[in-house]
Amino acid sequence: MKSELTDDTRMVVNEADAAAKVVGGEAIIINLASGLYYSTDKVGGLVWSMVAQGASVGRIAAAVAARYEISPERARADVQELVRELLAEGLVSVSMEPSATDAGPAVPDVQPQPYEAPKLTRFDDMADMFALDPPLPELGTVRTVGS
Repeated sequence: MKSELTDDTRMVVNEADAAAKVVGGEAIIINLASGLYYSTDKVGGLVWSMVAQGASVGRIAAAVAARYEISPERARADVQELVRELLAEGLVSVSMEPSATDAGPAVPDVQPQPYEAPKLTRFDDMADMFALDPPLPELGTVRTVGS
C-alpha cells in the first residue's frame, strides 16, 4: 500500500540506523541495522541531500524540476516514489516537525542537466560486514527475498 505523501510531507534520516555520504552527486547509504547498502544516481543524490537538510517533498520536487527541466508533475511523482522506497527500507521516516529549509529559492544555480528518474539500488553482498550486529557465522549467509 502506498502511503500518502503531500508536498508538505517532510522526511528525516533515521540517524540511528542509516549512515550516508554524497560523493560526486551519488548518495551511498548504509542501513546499519541490516548491513544492506544502497546507491542512488545523481537525481537521487540531490533528493537524499535535500531530505537530510529537512526539505519538504514539494520543495525537493521543485528543485528537481528546476535542475533537470522536467515537468513539476513528473518530478513530484518520481520524488514521491523514491521517498516511498527510502521509507520502506527504514532509511527515513516522516517528520511531524515543520520544515525550516523551505524558505528561499528552490532552484539550484546550475545549467539544466539530463534527467533520469531517481532509483534506489540495493546491495546485500557485504551485509555481514556493515551490520552493527551481524549474524553469527554459523547462521550462514544473509539472503534477500526472492534469492
